[in-house]
Amino acid sequence: MNRKAPVAQRARQLALALESMDEYNGDDTAWLSPHEETQRLLETRRVEREQLNYSVPEALQLKQRLNAYDIENRTPGVGNLVAGILDSWLRAHGYPPDPERLKR
Repeated sequence: MNRKAPVAQRARQLALALESMDEYNGDDTAWLSPHEETQRLLETRRVEREQLNYSVPEALQLKQRLNAYDIENRTPGVGNLVAGILDSWLRAHGYPPDPERLKR
């Protein structure tokens, strides 16, 4: 009987993915704005953080450009900017975060 639990869990995940994609359907620029749940999380102090390390083409000068943007626009930090953009992009493509984890 335990075998049904993973199937039900996966069905819930797929339903969340479809809902997430529907939020952005028809609006090509909607994913450029952070989701309201993500915005609340990023504005919360003392949120647990983890390091995100990916190798990116050096020629794009992403670190330098992000730091320059951060300084010129007084954003709440490069980490929050990257998190918001990646989260929005993933949600738009049907990969939302687990809502239970956002409530912590």
